[in-house]
Amino acid sequence: MRIFYSKRFFICLCLILLPVACTGCSTTFLSGKGQDKESMGVLIIGRLISRAYEAARKQISINNAAKMLSPDYLDERLSDGKLTVALGIGTEDLGKIILPEQKKELVSSGEYMLRGKKILVEAMLVLTRDDFSKALAEYEIVFVTSHSRFGAGPVFLNDGKENPFRMQQTKGYDIIMPQSEVSGYQGTVKKTYKGPLKRKSYVVFEPDSTDLDRALPFPGYQMLVLSTCSSKKHFLDEIRYFRNKYPTTAIFTTRASCMDTKQRIFMRFLYEIFQGNSIASVVEGMNEEYTAVAWENVKKEFLHGE
Repeated sequence: MRIFYSKRFFICLCLILLPVACTGCSTTFLSGKGQDKESMGVLIIGRLISRAYEAARKQISINNAAKMLSPDYLDERLSDGKLTVALGIGTEDLGKIILPEQKKELVSSGEYMLRGKKILVEAMLVLTRDDFSKALAEYEIVFVTSHSRFGAGPVFLNDGKENPFRMQQTKGYDIIMPQSEVSGYQGTVKKTYKGPLKRKSYVVFEPDSTDLDRALPFPGYQMLVLSTCSSKKHFLDEIRYFRNKYPTTAIFTTRASCMDTKQRIFMRFLYEIFQGNSIASVVEGMNEEYTAVAWENVKKEFLHGE
Protein backbone atom coordinates (compact mmCIF):
# COMPACT_ATOMS: atom_id res chain seq x y z
CA MET A 1 0.00 0.00 0.00
CA ARG A 2 1.41 3.40 -0.99
CA ILE A 3 0.31 6.57 0.79
CA PHE A 4 1.33 10.10 -0.19
CA TYR A 5 0.65 12.90 2.28
CA SER A 6 -0.76 16.36 1.70
CA LYS A 7 -0.58 19.34 4.03
CA ARG A 8 -3.73 18.31 5.80
CA PHE A 9 -5.67 15.84 3.71
CA PHE A 10 -4.45 12.68 2.03
CA ILE A 11 -6.16 10.21 -0.22
CA CYS A 12 -6.33 6.50 -0.32
CA LEU A 13 -7.75 5.59 -3.72
CA CYS A 14 -8.88 2.02 -3.27
CA LEU A 15 -9.58 0.07 -6.43
CA ILE A 16 -10.06 -3.33 -4.87
CA LEU A 17 -7.81 -1.98 -2.11
CA LEU A 18 -5.11 -0.73 -4.48
CA PRO A 19 -4.43 2.78 -3.15
CA VAL A 20 -2.84 5.67 -4.98
CA ALA A 21 -2.83 9.18 -3.77
CA CYS A 22 -2.37 12.85 -3.23
CA THR A 23 -0.42 16.09 -2.84
CA GLY A 24 -0.71 19.13 -1.04
CA CYS A 25 -2.11 24.92 -1.11
CA SER A 26 -5.97 30.60 -3.43
CA THR A 27 -9.35 30.23 -2.34
CA THR A 28 -12.54 30.08 -4.38
CA PHE A 29 -15.36 30.45 -1.87
CA LEU A 30 -13.91 32.67 0.84
CA SER A 31 -15.79 35.87 0.06
CA GLY A 32 -19.32 34.47 0.14
CA LYS A 33 -20.26 36.52 -2.94
CA GLY A 34 -23.43 35.53 -4.73
CA GLN A 35 -25.40 34.89 -1.53
CA ASP A 36 -28.14 37.23 -0.42
CA LYS A 37 -27.89 38.49 3.17
CA GLU A 38 -31.07 36.72 4.29
CA SER A 39 -29.94 33.25 3.22
CA MET A 40 -26.20 33.54 3.82
CA GLY A 41 -26.23 31.98 7.30
CA VAL A 42 -28.76 29.22 6.54
CA LEU A 43 -27.32 25.83 5.58
CA ILE A 44 -29.19 24.78 2.44
CA ILE A 45 -27.58 21.86 0.64
CA GLY A 46 -29.05 22.76 -2.75
CA ARG A 47 -27.41 26.20 -2.66
CA LEU A 48 -24.02 24.69 -1.82
CA ILE A 49 -24.25 22.34 -4.79
CA SER A 50 -25.32 25.17 -7.09
CA ARG A 51 -22.53 27.52 -5.96
CA ALA A 52 -19.89 24.85 -6.53
CA TYR A 53 -21.30 23.99 -9.93
CA GLU A 54 -21.57 27.60 -11.14
CA ALA A 55 -18.02 28.38 -10.01
CA ALA A 56 -16.74 25.28 -11.81
CA ARG A 57 -18.70 26.12 -14.97
CA LYS A 58 -17.25 29.64 -14.97
CA GLN A 59 -13.72 28.30 -14.54
CA ILE A 60 -14.17 25.79 -17.33
CA SER A 61 -15.35 28.61 -19.59
CA ILE A 62 -12.24 30.64 -18.71
CA ASN A 63 -10.03 27.65 -19.45
CA ASN A 64 -11.88 26.92 -22.69
CA ALA A 65 -12.40 23.33 -21.59
CA ALA A 66 -14.44 21.23 -23.97
CA LYS A 67 -16.45 19.35 -21.37
CA MET A 68 -16.71 18.67 -17.68
CA LEU A 69 -15.68 15.58 -15.75
CA SER A 70 -13.25 14.12 -18.25
CA PRO A 71 -11.42 11.74 -15.83
CA ASP A 72 -12.72 8.23 -15.38
CA TYR A 73 -13.36 8.32 -11.63
CA LEU A 74 -17.03 9.35 -12.01
CA ASP A 75 -17.77 8.00 -15.48
CA GLU A 76 -19.52 4.89 -14.22
CA ARG A 77 -21.43 6.89 -11.60
CA LEU A 78 -22.75 9.27 -14.25
CA SER A 79 -23.71 6.53 -16.68
CA ASP A 80 -27.20 6.29 -15.15
CA GLY A 81 -27.70 10.06 -15.41
CA LYS A 82 -27.63 10.54 -11.63
CA LEU A 83 -25.18 11.53 -8.89
CA THR A 84 -25.89 11.36 -5.14
CA VAL A 85 -24.11 13.52 -2.54
CA ALA A 86 -24.37 13.52 1.28
CA LEU A 87 -22.90 16.18 3.60
CA GLY A 88 -22.45 15.30 7.29
CA ILE A 89 -22.60 18.21 9.76
CA GLY A 90 -20.92 18.19 13.17
CA THR A 91 -22.03 19.52 16.53
CA GLU A 92 -22.58 23.20 17.33
CA ASP A 93 -19.51 23.52 19.57
CA LEU A 94 -17.60 23.55 16.26
CA GLY A 95 -19.60 26.54 15.04
CA LYS A 96 -23.19 27.71 14.97
CA ILE A 97 -25.28 26.04 12.29
CA ILE A 98 -28.62 27.46 11.13
CA LEU A 99 -30.79 24.82 9.51
CA PRO A 100 -33.57 25.76 7.09
CA GLU A 101 -37.05 25.99 8.59
CA GLN A 102 -38.51 23.78 5.89
CA LYS A 103 -37.44 20.13 6.08
CA LYS A 104 -37.62 19.83 2.31
CA GLU A 105 -34.51 22.04 2.14
CA LEU A 106 -32.50 19.43 4.06
CA VAL A 107 -32.39 17.60 0.74
CA SER A 108 -32.11 18.80 -2.84
CA SER A 109 -32.57 17.59 -6.37
CA GLY A 110 -31.47 19.43 -9.49
CA GLU A 111 -30.25 18.88 -13.02
CA TYR A 112 -26.79 20.02 -14.09
CA MET A 113 -24.86 19.67 -17.35
CA LEU A 114 -21.97 17.31 -16.72
CA ARG A 115 -19.97 15.67 -19.49
CA GLY A 116 -22.26 17.23 -22.04
CA LYS A 117 -25.46 15.70 -20.70
CA LYS A 118 -28.03 16.44 -18.03
CA ILE A 119 -27.23 14.77 -14.70
CA LEU A 120 -29.68 14.67 -11.80
CA VAL A 121 -27.74 15.55 -8.63
CA GLU A 122 -29.53 14.51 -5.46
CA ALA A 123 -28.13 15.61 -2.10
CA MET A 124 -28.92 15.37 1.60
CA LEU A 125 -27.66 16.77 4.90
CA VAL A 126 -26.51 14.13 7.38
CA LEU A 127 -27.59 15.24 10.85
CA THR A 128 -27.79 11.94 12.78
CA ARG A 129 -26.11 8.55 13.01
CA ASP A 130 -29.06 7.02 11.17
CA ASP A 131 -28.58 9.56 8.37
CA PHE A 132 -24.92 8.57 8.16
CA SER A 133 -25.79 4.88 7.90
CA LYS A 134 -28.16 5.76 5.06
CA ALA A 135 -25.48 7.82 3.33
CA LEU A 136 -22.89 5.05 3.60
CA ALA A 137 -25.32 2.57 2.05
CA GLU A 138 -26.98 4.70 -0.64
CA TYR A 139 -24.85 7.72 -1.64
CA GLU A 140 -21.95 7.91 -4.09
CA ILE A 141 -20.24 10.90 -2.46
CA VAL A 142 -20.18 11.21 1.34
CA PHE A 143 -18.45 14.20 2.96
CA VAL A 144 -18.30 14.55 6.77
CA THR A 145 -17.08 17.62 8.66
CA SER A 146 -17.14 17.05 12.41
CA HIS A 147 -15.27 15.70 15.45
CA SER A 148 -13.52 12.33 15.42
CA ARG A 149 -14.29 12.06 19.17
CA PHE A 150 -10.74 10.86 19.79
CA GLY A 151 -11.31 7.84 17.58
CA ALA A 152 -14.76 6.78 18.77
CA GLY A 153 -16.39 8.04 15.55
CA PRO A 154 -17.83 11.20 13.97
CA VAL A 155 -20.67 13.01 15.71
CA PHE A 156 -23.58 14.76 14.03
CA LEU A 157 -25.54 17.91 14.76
CA ASN A 158 -28.78 16.40 16.08
CA ASP A 159 -27.12 13.62 18.11
CA GLY A 160 -24.64 15.64 20.16
CA LYS A 161 -21.10 14.80 21.24
CA GLU A 162 -22.34 12.04 23.54
CA ASN A 163 -23.56 9.93 20.62
CA PRO A 164 -20.81 9.35 18.05
CA PHE A 165 -21.26 6.99 15.13
CA ARG A 166 -19.37 4.16 16.82
CA MET A 167 -16.89 2.80 14.30
CA GLN A 168 -13.65 1.99 16.13
CA GLN A 169 -12.90 -1.67 15.34
CA THR A 170 -9.17 -1.92 16.08
CA LYS A 171 -8.56 -4.30 18.96
CA GLY A 172 -6.58 -2.72 21.74
CA TYR A 173 -7.21 0.80 20.40
CA ASP A 174 -7.37 3.30 23.27
CA ILE A 175 -9.99 6.03 22.88
CA ILE A 176 -8.36 8.59 25.17
CA MET A 177 -10.55 11.54 26.14
CA PRO A 178 -9.73 14.35 28.55
CA GLN A 179 -12.28 14.16 31.37
CA SER A 180 -13.54 17.58 30.30
CA GLU A 181 -14.26 16.23 26.78
CA VAL A 182 -16.21 13.08 27.71
CA SER A 183 -19.41 15.13 27.33
CA GLY A 184 -21.80 12.32 28.19
CA TYR A 185 -20.17 9.61 26.06
CA GLN A 186 -21.23 6.23 27.47
CA GLY A 187 -18.43 3.93 26.30
CA THR A 188 -16.86 1.11 28.27
CA VAL A 189 -14.19 2.61 30.52
CA LYS A 190 -10.83 0.83 30.40
CA LYS A 191 -9.01 3.07 32.87
CA THR A 192 -8.58 6.66 34.06
CA TYR A 193 -5.37 8.55 34.79
CA LYS A 194 -3.88 11.99 35.35
CA GLY A 195 -1.58 13.39 32.67
CA PRO A 196 1.76 15.08 33.36
CA LEU A 197 0.61 18.48 32.07
CA LYS A 198 -1.45 20.46 34.59
CA ARG A 199 -2.51 17.11 36.08
CA LYS A 200 -5.36 16.89 33.59
CA SER A 201 -7.57 13.83 34.05
CA TYR A 202 -8.13 11.39 31.18
CA VAL A 203 -10.59 8.58 30.55
CA VAL A 204 -9.60 5.65 28.32
CA PHE A 205 -12.46 3.84 26.58
CA GLU A 206 -12.54 0.47 24.88
CA PRO A 207 -13.04 0.45 21.09
CA ASP A 208 -16.66 0.13 19.97
CA SER A 209 -17.82 -0.41 16.37
CA THR A 210 -21.51 -1.05 17.01
CA ASP A 211 -22.81 1.40 14.41
CA LEU A 212 -20.32 0.54 11.67
CA ASP A 213 -20.98 -3.17 12.22
CA ARG A 214 -24.65 -2.58 11.48
CA ALA A 215 -24.03 -0.38 8.44
CA LEU A 216 -24.11 -1.58 4.84
CA PRO A 217 -21.59 -0.37 2.26
CA PHE A 218 -22.72 1.28 -0.96
CA PRO A 219 -22.51 -1.49 -3.60
CA GLY A 220 -20.28 0.32 -6.07
CA TYR A 221 -17.71 3.10 -6.38
CA GLN A 222 -17.91 5.64 -3.55
CA MET A 223 -16.02 8.82 -2.64
CA LEU A 224 -15.75 9.20 1.13
CA VAL A 225 -14.26 12.27 2.84
CA LEU A 226 -13.73 12.29 6.61
CA SER A 227 -12.85 15.90 7.40
CA THR A 228 -12.54 15.18 11.13
CA CYS A 229 -9.48 15.50 13.35
CA SER A 230 -6.69 13.07 12.43
CA SER A 231 -9.13 10.78 10.65
CA LYS A 232 -6.33 8.86 8.93
CA LYS A 233 -4.94 7.82 12.31
CA HIS A 234 -8.35 6.95 13.72
CA PHE A 235 -10.32 5.46 10.84
CA LEU A 236 -8.16 4.35 7.92
CA ASP A 237 -8.30 0.67 8.89
CA GLU A 238 -12.03 0.86 9.58
CA ILE A 239 -12.86 2.33 6.18
CA ARG A 240 -10.51 -0.09 4.45
CA TYR A 241 -12.29 -3.02 6.08
CA PHE A 242 -15.78 -1.59 5.52
CA ARG A 243 -15.19 -0.86 1.83
CA ASN A 244 -12.90 -3.77 0.96
CA LYS A 245 -15.24 -5.30 -1.64
CA TYR A 246 -15.85 -2.09 -3.56
CA PRO A 247 -13.78 0.57 -5.37
CA THR A 248 -13.37 3.59 -3.13
CA THR A 249 -11.67 6.96 -3.00
CA ALA A 250 -11.22 7.81 0.68
CA ILE A 251 -9.88 11.21 1.73
CA PHE A 252 -8.67 11.59 5.33
CA THR A 253 -7.04 14.30 7.45
CA THR A 254 -3.57 13.97 8.93
CA ARG A 255 -3.99 16.41 11.81
CA ALA A 256 -6.50 18.48 13.75
CA SER A 257 -9.16 20.17 11.61
CA CYS A 258 -12.02 22.58 12.05
CA MET A 259 -15.57 22.70 10.72
CA ASP A 260 -16.19 25.67 8.46
CA THR A 261 -19.83 26.57 9.03
CA LYS A 262 -20.05 28.11 5.53
CA GLN A 263 -18.95 24.76 4.07
CA ARG A 264 -16.37 26.33 1.75
CA ILE A 265 -14.10 23.27 1.86
CA PHE A 266 -17.02 21.06 0.82
CA MET A 267 -17.85 23.43 -2.03
CA ARG A 268 -14.19 23.51 -3.11
CA PHE A 269 -14.22 19.71 -3.16
CA LEU A 270 -17.26 19.67 -5.48
CA TYR A 271 -15.86 22.57 -7.54
CA GLU A 272 -12.75 20.53 -8.32
CA ILE A 273 -14.78 17.42 -9.15
CA PHE A 274 -17.22 19.32 -11.38
CA GLN A 275 -14.23 20.60 -13.35
CA GLY A 276 -13.05 17.04 -13.87
CA ASN A 277 -9.74 17.57 -12.08
CA SER A 278 -7.56 14.73 -10.90
CA ILE A 279 -8.01 13.36 -7.40
CA ALA A 280 -4.64 14.82 -6.41
CA SER A 281 -5.85 18.25 -7.61
CA VAL A 282 -9.09 17.82 -5.67
CA VAL A 283 -7.15 17.30 -2.45
CA GLU A 284 -4.73 20.14 -3.23
CA GLY A 285 -7.71 22.44 -3.73
CA MET A 286 -9.23 21.36 -0.43
CA ASN A 287 -5.96 22.09 1.36
CA GLU A 288 -5.76 25.54 -0.26
CA GLU A 289 -9.32 26.35 0.78
CA TYR A 290 -8.76 25.03 4.29
CA THR A 291 -5.65 27.14 4.72
CA ALA A 292 -7.46 30.27 3.53
CA VAL A 293 -10.42 29.61 5.85
CA ALA A 294 -8.16 28.96 8.83
CA TRP A 295 -6.16 32.14 8.14
CA GLU A 296 -9.39 34.13 7.88
CA ASN A 297 -10.43 32.83 11.30
CA VAL A 298 -7.06 33.73 12.81
CA LYS A 299 -7.31 37.29 11.46
CA LYS A 300 -10.85 37.66 12.86
CA GLU A 301 -9.69 36.60 16.32
CA PHE A 302 -6.66 38.88 16.17
CA LEU A 303 -8.55 41.95 14.93
CA HIS A 304 -11.75 41.53 16.93
CA GLY A 305 -10.57 39.59 19.95
CA GLU A 306 -13.28 36.99 19.38
